[in-house]
Amino acid sequence: MAKKQKSFADKASGRGGDADATMVKYVKSVKSEKTGFWRFNEQMIKVREGEDLNAALKRMDEASNLVDIDLSGFVSNEDDKKEDVADSNNESDVATVPDAKGEEE
Repeated sequence: MAKKQKSFADKASGRGGDADATMVKYVKSVKSEKTGFWRFNEQMIKVREGEDLNAALKRMDEASNLVDIDLSGFVSNEDDKKEDVADSNNESDVATVPDAKGEEE
């Protein structure tokens, strides 16, 4: 059975899996700590078919919270482990091989 292929127009439009998504402009107002004036942060949010705007905002907030996680404690432990592994590999690479009798150098 032949596989159904996309036409060139479908490929060029680029609306493959996101055909049901809608783009929404989200404007957040934040009061500046320095000046006391209001600042407006604009962001485009992709809302999936049937998804509420509040659910999309919560999804975006969760994604930004994952970026803010401090992983510095884990990085130093991984570096120590890598050094230990490298040291053990270097020790095992050095081996003495006895010369076979009868070989001429």
